[in-house]
Amino acid sequence: MFWGVLIGVLAVGVFGASTMMDIDLMAMYTEMGIGIGIGVGTAAVIFTIGAGVVSAIDYNRKRNAS
Repeated sequence: MFWGVLIGVLAVGVFGASTMMDIDLMAMYTEMGIGIGIGVGTAAVIFTIGAGVVSAIDYNRKRNAS
């Protein structure tokens, strides 16, 4: 919910700025979409690497315990 509110505030701010300053709204939303895609992709890669490291440590610990 928190992120939804932040995205909504960002969208309203971008729309408001585009109406006041004659900015191409579609180009701005396209750039925002690309940025969001890059951010989500980066977060997914970092999460996958972290989960793999934790899983390997846990597997090694359980293997040595028995």
